[in-house]
Amino acid sequence: MKAKIFYTLSLALALTALATLPARAADEPAGPSAADIVKQSLAKYASLTSYSDEGVTVSTLGPTIAKSHIFTLKLGRTNLYQVVWRQAGEISGAAWSAGTGDYLWMGRGFDLQKCKDRETALASATGVSGGVAANLPGAFFNLSWGGLLRAHQTDFTRAPDDKVGEVDCFVLTHAADGRANTVWIGKQDWLIHQIENDTSSKAVRAALEAQAAKNPQIRAMLDSSDPQVSQDVKTIETHRNIVINPPLTPGNLDFQLPARMAL
Repeated sequence: MKAKIFYTLSLALALTALATLPARAADEPAGPSAADIVKQSLAKYASLTSYSDEGVTVSTLGPTIAKSHIFTLKLGRTNLYQVVWRQAGEISGAAWSAGTGDYLWMGRGFDLQKCKDRETALASATGVSGGVAANLPGAFFNLSWGGLLRAHQTDFTRAPDDKVGEVDCFVLTHAADGRANTVWIGKQDWLIHQIENDTSSKAVRAALEAQAAKNPQIRAMLDSSDPQVSQDVKTIETHRNIVINPPLTPGNLDFQLPARMAL
């Protein structure tokens, strides 16, 4: 039940745009500005012919882990991609294109969908994948939505530098209206290594209220006064085993449904 509630919260938040944020702070660390770091990172993704990594997302609802899954991500020019996420050792969803169409499968109980385009497939997968289907694909494919760097490239401020594992990173943040986003970008490779999204309970409720008129399930949840609706939400997305320009082919991007779930 808790996971189902969090899925609804994630979907509502994914459908709500972030507000415009304050200007750059005056006390940022020495070195490149936040805007320059974003520019360099976007240019790096634009220069790649392909990209792959794997990682983990951990989402919490208040003090409780509501959802945790591992993922694999493969991206290639010009419209090749595969995003697969797993929970408890089982594949729980995927979005992909091997060059013959854009597909989405959201796990057990859902039908395989052929989407009209890449943006539809990735946007539909954003909430259930914990944001994995939006953030790096948004940067790699230069999408006008989804990717934090492009969506807020003039709004970030620099925080103190930090590490993700052994990787030295610039840290960029922005916050407004009960929401905060933090991005760790490698100093050597200019790639995203970690993203943290924090949403206050007030902002969670506002996002749900905005969607309630179109979704009876959300209205029922709000009217129930369930205390879990009034919790802060946090998601941390960590990217590991990054490979630049791997030899991807349509054949190894064509996702196959698990045998017992295949249509």
